[in-house]
Amino acid sequence: MKVFKGVMIGCAFSMLAGSSASSTTLSQLGLGYGKEFRGNKDISQFELYYRHPLSYKKKLGDVWNLSTALEFGGAVIDEQDSENSSTGRLSLMPQIMLSPNDAINVIVGIGTGFMMGETEFTDHNLGGPFFFSSKVGFQLVLGKHLGLEYNFYHQSNAGIYDYNASLNMHCVSLSYQF
Repeated sequence: MKVFKGVMIGCAFSMLAGSSASSTTLSQLGLGYGKEFRGNKDISQFELYYRHPLSYKKKLGDVWNLSTALEFGGAVIDEQDSENSSTGRLSLMPQIMLSPNDAINVIVGIGTGFMMGETEFTDHNLGGPFFFSSKVGFQLVLGKHLGLEYNFYHQSNAGIYDYNASLNMHCVSLSYQF
């Protein structure tokens, strides 16, 4: 687990160093918590993510603005009251953000990633290290630098392994925009 934490910290610093200053949309660094609500409800995750704005943007009618981003995420997934059941995950997720105004963003993303460590929990087998993920939610912009976010997060291996219990989590996060 020490190696995983070192990799996570190194990835976070390298992503910050490579962020683009030319984009008019702000980059975001966020910290979140998610809880499984189907299957094994003792599984939770703590996530660190970096959302980098991409160049594609479009005005949709008089109200909606569409923008794109790429989210790099890392999480520690843990099962409560169980020994040796923590695992890490790294993911990459292209996202579309729809905004009716400057205070609300609707976020939709589909991506992929891999898990480092155990993929089998008590009564919940994720099958293997490779997975697909999706996220649907909204973000409230709380000022120039802060955002509060709710997401439904789904992670599945799409049946490429013998087991595919998947993760389905309600997640909340706080983001810093810079």
